[in-house]
Amino acid sequence: MDLPDEPQIRWILRTTATLLQHGAEPVRGLVQPTAEFFPDAFDGSPKTVAALMLRVQEQAGLQDLPVELAVVTPEGQASTVSCSSGACGGMALDTKLERVAPRGDGGYRVALSAGELRNPTVLTTAFVRAVAYMFLSEAGAFDALAPSDREPAVDLAAVLLGFGVLTTNGSYLYAKGCGGVQVHSATKMPVDELALALAVYCRLHDVPDRTAAQHLDVTPRAHFDESAVWASSNAALVRMLRAAPDRIAADDYAIGESRSWLARALGLGKRRPARTAEDDLRELERELAPAAGAVKPRPLDEGKAKKLAEIRALVDESLGS
Repeated sequence: MDLPDEPQIRWILRTTATLLQHGAEPVRGLVQPTAEFFPDAFDGSPKTVAALMLRVQEQAGLQDLPVELAVVTPEGQASTVSCSSGACGGMALDTKLERVAPRGDGGYRVALSAGELRNPTVLTTAFVRAVAYMFLSEAGAFDALAPSDREPAVDLAAVLLGFGVLTTNGSYLYAKGCGGVQVHSATKMPVDELALALAVYCRLHDVPDRTAAQHLDVTPRAHFDESAVWASSNAALVRMLRAAPDRIAADDYAIGESRSWLARALGLGKRRPARTAEDDLRELERELAPAAGAVKPRPLDEGKAKKLAEIRALVDESLGS
């Protein structure tokens, strides 16, 4: 699997540094799609949908925000559900609602399509992105982002809040249709970029790669495996996200090559520095040095002696310039 292009890697790093400065940190660590994090039974009813939304809010530390869900049917009707009470109503709403819209009471309205309730991965991804939007809004982070960056930054914020596994899985979904199997995405960022963001998250918070990988689907995991190698190869760069965000913002850094842990341990894959005249001089002097314990120095070969004199002259000239 290929990594994202360098401009996208730099965008991920730059935006990550910005969001970290606005407090994008996990509350419950890396959230996994398991009963430990989602213990509630789910049957698609308004009560269980509201409970799922509240569970995601709690995992982001935003459970105190009032949230109303609007489930829009294909016919254009919408039912509202309060996440605090689980009660539903039948009032008609504007079917052109944005995914997340602030309310006048300091809360938010989250719009869902009825079809999203049938796919747990799609529904959870929608809730995670909605909560990430709320975080960015409450933290004032949208003001620090260019308008074109705000939608993908919602995905990146979700990763930094601990929802990287859920979001990466939601970015690459197989679905059967009339034309065969198709791939859909419930995110703005593509799978390769989210996998890289998840790998960066793991380095930032010392999360073992296997912990993140064990609940990733097949294609997201393949992308993550490659991204984890990259993040480990660029560990110093990842540390700069906190230590030197100004340099990250200014693109004042170099991106290292992606090398496996074995290659890093053995020093494999590094480019050898170009040989200099001084390197040639030292090698030649070692070759011509008299053997230990010899009474008389070994006579110099005329050709080697001439080459030694030329190299010495070049070194003296470079040092004198």
